[in-house]
Amino acid sequence: MQVTSPFPFANLSTELILVIFVHAARPTFDKTGDDDSKNPYASALSLCRVSKIVRRTVLPELLRTVLLPEYSNVTAFVRALRMQQAFALQENDLRFDYAGRVDRIWFGRICEPPPQAPVQSSFTSSITSDLAIDFSLLAPVLLAAPCLALDFGSLWLLYGCLESTLSCHVHTNDPERTPSNSLWRTNDLTLVGEFNRWCPLTSTTEGSAFLASISRLSFLSPTKAETHLLPTYDPCFNDLENWKYPLPEWITSVPWDSFKHLRTVSLVLPRIVLTVAAKTILSEEDVDVELLTLFDPPHSAHWEPKDISTYIESGEGHIVSVGVRTKLRDSPIQFTVSFDWEEAWACGLLK
Repeated sequence: MQVTSPFPFANLSTELILVIFVHAARPTFDKTGDDDSKNPYASALSLCRVSKIVRRTVLPELLRTVLLPEYSNVTAFVRALRMQQAFALQENDLRFDYAGRVDRIWFGRICEPPPQAPVQSSFTSSITSDLAIDFSLLAPVLLAAPCLALDFGSLWLLYGCLESTLSCHVHTNDPERTPSNSLWRTNDLTLVGEFNRWCPLTSTTEGSAFLASISRLSFLSPTKAETHLLPTYDPCFNDLENWKYPLPEWITSVPWDSFKHLRTVSLVLPRIVLTVAAKTILSEEDVDVELLTLFDPPHSAHWEPKDISTYIESGEGHIVSVGVRTKLRDSPIQFTVSFDWEEAWACGLLK
């Protein structure tokens, strides 16, 4: 039996070795195989333990796209930011500035925690919990990311970051708060899930300034679909006849006049075949959704949407088909489809 000699890795140049490490550290967000719970950052985290040089080399790749689907992920990320703050004060070799390294960041449905109970009946002091989110640490990273995606239930995180950033740039005796879009780099905003109230973004100076600076807006809704709410045919969207129906009703509730610099708006139109075989198909394969992009988005609160076919014929919009992974919950009378928007967004499919 012929013995294969190990690859002479040590004979490679340092530059080439670091390039290999960067490639190996690149997260894989596509959930292939049976292990959907695999951490996409596992390889990068392992490489960070090799040496300080390797850690500093692979961290930018790890931070390029950050996924924070649950509250525990957010608090863990904030703890990492607090640790980096301590490293910076100590001039530790492990210090690394996360802000500016994160290009894309995703927040799942993270509900705002209830107010903490006062200590010893005193309303001037409250319990400092490890679960608390320090917006002074999170804001520089979140608002430095050009591409931001978050669930409607997580808008409080965005507002908390905006408020924290603005308070750091105004004087305490300044009667007027004048935010500028130079305080953030975000220009691509994706909103996920069921529509919620837009306040306090539309009712505050900093929130209004943020919305006005957005140039690309995307909506990933709904997150779930039930059979009795869906049509009994397959809108294949293969010709204009199948596009002759209006946009979803919820689109009229968007405060379009707040988006002063909006250039494109995209929304998904799930396509599901309601047949006996559909349950088998949906449980095993991705589902096609149609991504509609409008190149001349509305800028008025009195916008009246037209049929989809009108936008396609006039060249004001186009549609592309995207495969999105689904999770199927079956019951004797109906089944519910949940769309994995997080994976599709992380893989860059929804552009």
